Parts: sequence; C-alpha cells; structure tokens
Amino acid sequence: MFFEKTIRRAASMMMAVLLTGGALSTLTSATMLNAGTTETPEPTEPSSVSAEEMEKTAESDRSGWYKAELSEYDDSMSLISYETSPESGEVTDKSGKKKSAGPTPVELNVTGGYVGDIPFLESEPVIESIPGKFGVVTYGWGHGVGLSQNGANFYASYSNWTYQDILFHYYPGTYLMDTGEGEEERITIDGVEGDVVSQISRIVYNEVGGSMHYEAIKAQAVAVYTYCKYHGNDSADLRGKPNPPSIVIDAVKEVLGQALYYNDSFALTMFSASSGGITANCYEVFWADLPYLRSVSSDYDAAYDPHYGTVTYIDDFQLRNLIQGAYGIRLSDDPTKWIQPTYSEQTGYVTYVNIDDQKTVKGYEFKMDIGLKSSKFNIYYTPRPEGEEIPDMASPTEVVDPECGGIPVFSYPNYNEDGNYYIPPELEEPTEEPTEEETEEETGEEPTEAPAVPDYNDPSFWEGLPEQPEDPTEPPIEYTEPEQYYDDGQYNSWSDQSYDYGY
Repeated sequence: MFFEKTIRRAASMMMAVLLTGGALSTLTSATMLNAGTTETPEPTEPSSVSAEEMEKTAESDRSGWYKAELSEYDDSMSLISYETSPESGEVTDKSGKKKSAGPTPVELNVTGGYVGDIPFLESEPVIESIPGKFGVVTYGWGHGVGLSQNGANFYASYSNWTYQDILFHYYPGTYLMDTGEGEEERITIDGVEGDVVSQISRIVYNEVGGSMHYEAIKAQAVAVYTYCKYHGNDSADLRGKPNPPSIVIDAVKEVLGQALYYNDSFALTMFSASSGGITANCYEVFWADLPYLRSVSSDYDAAYDPHYGTVTYIDDFQLRNLIQGAYGIRLSDDPTKWIQPTYSEQTGYVTYVNIDDQKTVKGYEFKMDIGLKSSKFNIYYTPRPEGEEIPDMASPTEVVDPECGGIPVFSYPNYNEDGNYYIPPELEEPTEEPTEEETEEETGEEPTEAPAVPDYNDPSFWEGLPEQPEDPTEPPIEYTEPEQYYDDGQYNSWSDQSYDYGY
C-alpha cells in the first residue's frame, strides 16, 4: 500500500512540473521515490520529454493506482462546501432574496382509500301536495363544479383520504406542483393586499371553518391558493373571515405554495359546499368545457350531506313575481309551462330551463335568480281548483332541510339561507386600504381600482376556452381527456405506466 501511494505522489509531482513548465532543482527522497531505491533522481527538463512519452508514462503509473469505492467512506468524510450557483435551481432577485427557478413536483402521498359502507338512502323527500304551490327538491349546495367541500370532508373522515387523494379525485387530470414562491408572496382580497399565509387562511376559514377533517382543510387550502394564482394573485370572488384558528393556519402552512396545474398552467379550481352525490361538468353549469372540471362521484353525499334533499315551497304567484322580475317577461296563466327543465343524462343537473316557451336560460342562472340551493333539482306543481285565478300578491318561500341525524352540519358564512353569496355585516373584515393621498405620497402613483369580480354566468368570461353548444337540443361536444401518469412518484406526462388510485 505504501508503495502504491508513493508512486501516485511521484506521478502527480511530475505531471505538475511538465504542465506548468517549471523545473525542479531538488527532489528529496521523502517526496519522490523510484521503485526499490531512495536515490534522488536527476532533474528532468520539460522540453526533453515528448508528448508521446508523457502519455505512456502517465498510463503506466495509472495502472497501479487504487480506487476506493463510495461504500468505503464514512459520514465523517465530507466534500468541500461551495456557495450555491444559479445552475443549482436557486436564483436571487435584486434584493438578494432567494427565488425559485420554477415550479417543482410535489412528492406524492396518495392512499386510494377504500370507499364503502355507505348507508343506503331509502327514499326521496316527501312533497306535500298543496294547491297553488310549487315544491322544488334540490340536491347539494352551490354550483356543484369541482371540489365538494362536504364531500372532501366525508372522504377524509370515512375513507382516510389524504388531501392529494381529494384533489386528484375532484380535479381529474391535474398535477401538483410547488410554485417555489414561498412566504414572500402577496395575495389580494377585495382590493386589499396581504401576506400569503394570513390571506389564504382567512379565505379557507370563511369557506370551511375549522371543524372539518385536517386533510379536507389542506385540500381546501390548495384549491384556494390555486384559484388565487389563476386570477393573478387575486382572490376574485372569494372573501376572508378574520381570526382563523390555529388548525386552519397550520394546514395552510403545511401546503404553502402547492398549486394544481393543467398543461403547464394554473387550473381554475372551482369549489362549492356540496354536490348532490355527483359533481357537475363545467359546461353543464357555465359556458366552457374544461377537462379537469368533469363530473366525478361524491359518494357519501346522499347519506351524509345535510343539503341533500332540501325542499323549497313557493306559491305560484310568488314564483311568477320572481321570474317576471328576473327576466322582464310576462308569464302565461298556465303555471305548468313556466318551468320546463332539460336534464343532464349523466349527472342529473338541470342544464337549461325553458321559461313558458318564451326564454331559455342556463339551469344555474335560473337557480341563482330564484334562490335555490343547487341547479340539481326536481320541481313539482299542484294546480289550483279549476277556474280559480292566481292572485296578484307576494309571499315568502319556505325551506325545509332534510333530517340528518347524528351528522355534523357545517356552516358556510359566505352563503345565506337561500344559497346566495353573502357575508353578514358582523363578519365583514375592516379594510385597511390607504387613502388616495397616502398612496400617492408613498408610491408616487395614483391608486388603482380592485380587479372586477369574475361573473361566471357571463359567457364573455369563458372566451377562448372550449365551449359547448348553446342549443340544449344539440348533443354535447365529446372530449377525450388526456391521461396523466406518475413515474416513480413524480408527475410524468410521457410515462407508459398509469397510477391506480383505487377508485
């Protein structure tokens, strides 16, 4: 071993001299040894050695070298530590703060937990037959597109799904990436900017409170953050609730920076309170056909959702007032023609409503104008006795929620009892917007107005996205969804091995 080490040292010294063009006047026996002798050799002039002889000598010396394997090094032996270079994936801005070079895949943690042991719903709600009254049965609460908040909680509670299981189920075809923008990011709510953790926490608290399953809260946090990123770091129509509890803040921090992508862009991660046993296709409710906003099951809703099977009673004269006020038309004297729904064969949602053969509107638009919980509904009417006229008066609607014994009912402060978006005055967050004078003094610029809240019922919002035909009699456009694959736990759109979630 000693012989091998000395040979290597001698060769290294010789190569250094030859490459630098220097000369050695003296070499001691301690620094250079010939095989079997300790005599000091004569100095060698670099110019007297040809390139060919140099290569032969180096090759001969290398033949006896010993190469250690990595397994022979222990933990105490470390390489020299250098400062991180830009090529390592980290860059800095002008202030010296680290910024990510781009989104990176999030490590997968999916279980594909078993979905079963769901109580069977024995019967539909009973509708009282009262002459002159409409009975409307709704299933779920909200538009029903994308993530179901109650559904997410049920999957986490009864099937042990992780937040990733929930997200990949309700947004099929998306993949999870870390934006890398970190805690320095700013999010705007209703024109007021704030740090990302507090802003997302307030929105999540307003959406699902703090009593849902922790994994469901995390899934909501990712959906809210992605929704804000889609809208350019603005919350759009989402609002916050002050003083979120620690469980919400912790959940937000745990998934901070994680967002859902589709085709290298942020996904429009829509969500609602619950979805009536199945979510709606985006084009059934709104105007565009987004491949990741497709109908999926929400298995526990029929048995556990407190909004499944809500019955709303409306007097015929009151419904006439609502329709005529909303659409500026005069209805006929035949209430059986006032509401003629077109149903989705796949999901059961009302896609269009023909109003008295005078006007056709989207089912969700009708739901909003009439004040129903969901556009997945059935409607019944009991005629008045023959010859009895419909009076010209007004009356309140009556809402009868189903009995859900033993199932916790979650409150959603951003909706009122009619299912419309609303924040009570006592929950309104005080604005801390600077005055125009303060803004101009600090920035030298005139203040800008808050971005307009998107109107998803307005077809112009969906311009540029794939649309479905407006005529409800035409068949929907078929869309072949591209498959997404996972290879060794990472997203890989080119892999030929699919990932089975178990559902």
